[in-house]
Amino acid sequence: MIKQMVVVLVKELKCIIRDKKTFIFGIVLPFLWVPVMLLIIDFSMKSSQSQISDNVNIGISSKDNSFYTFCSAQKNITIIDVNDPKSSKIAAYVTLDADIDSKILGGEDFNLNVDYNDSSINSMMSIPIVSYYEGIYRSIINDYRSRFKNKEGLNKFVAIEIPYTLDEQVPNINTSSLYFNMLVPMMLILYCCIGSASTANDLSAGEKERGTLESLLSTGADRTGIIIGKLLATTAMGATSGLCTVLGLCGYLLISSGSQKIHLSVLEMVSLLVIILFTSMFFASVNLAVGVYSRSYKEAQTYLTPMSIICLIPAYFTYTLDASGIGIGYLCVPVLNIICIIKEIFANAVNIYHVSIVVFWLILYVLSAFYITNNMFKKESVVFRI
Repeated sequence: MIKQMVVVLVKELKCIIRDKKTFIFGIVLPFLWVPVMLLIIDFSMKSSQSQISDNVNIGISSKDNSFYTFCSAQKNITIIDVNDPKSSKIAAYVTLDADIDSKILGGEDFNLNVDYNDSSINSMMSIPIVSYYEGIYRSIINDYRSRFKNKEGLNKFVAIEIPYTLDEQVPNINTSSLYFNMLVPMMLILYCCIGSASTANDLSAGEKERGTLESLLSTGADRTGIIIGKLLATTAMGATSGLCTVLGLCGYLLISSGSQKIHLSVLEMVSLLVIILFTSMFFASVNLAVGVYSRSYKEAQTYLTPMSIICLIPAYFTYTLDASGIGIGYLCVPVLNIICIIKEIFANAVNIYHVSIVVFWLILYVLSAFYITNNMFKKESVVFRI
């Protein structure tokens, strides 16, 4: 049986390598798409931040007051004459008392409210800048109110330009940590599933349509050996897609400027490879079971397409979960446990006990799916059902 398994494995791997479509979508696409996507996101974000820091359009409810004078003195703030707080022309609308200067000179409290457009990304990104200048204005009024003799003196006192540097106001976010903690688990799960899905379909339902499955079974080879060979070939494709996804993200970190590098120890690298291998085998066994059951390649695709979406749902549950907050319960839920252990690995908090638990469950999942697949593959009524 082992010899037959090896023969089937080599045969299927040769077919996969010769298939340009499988090679492109399973290897090249995850390797190139991830860094390209992240570079585009970074470029878009930096471009938007640069534009906003250079100029922010705001509206003010009244003109003849010290706040209007203060904003007019700032080079990166442009006052637009609008009456609609939700106008697309402005990032923020400031509503203040009509007699605000009289209240300031009289030592009274004043109202100054800033409204942002929740549906505008530019408006949301302008919040730090507008809030910064609002705070400066309030500080000037509170700290120097005793020096204001009249309205003219007040306006002269606030008519000063105060530079704003975005980098000094926005906290320095560890981009690499953000991407690896949020995107790596999601992309790794997705491509381990997608990478093995097309291969599993082709090696099972696809062979039914081409009529090559009958020829393979007529050789008298043990069906368990055949299905193991197909499982290993499918696993190899899924694992390769998963590794290419991680390598693509590493490539992004190398070519992007200002990103901190991720450092993994030998133990963490070995743990990652083991998790990728068993994750790929898990999805390969499930995809192969669906392919064996399906009448055609198209039917198998119909069953497997929702799976790539469903398998991402656990990623959203752990989107904000810290590696330090992962309990044993998380490690016993399918797919969720894979995401949690990947988070631990890239947070440099790998726990061998946790890795062992996840690997145990993955092996159990693989054996269960393989048992079902092997039993179906031995039944003519399932393999050649009409």
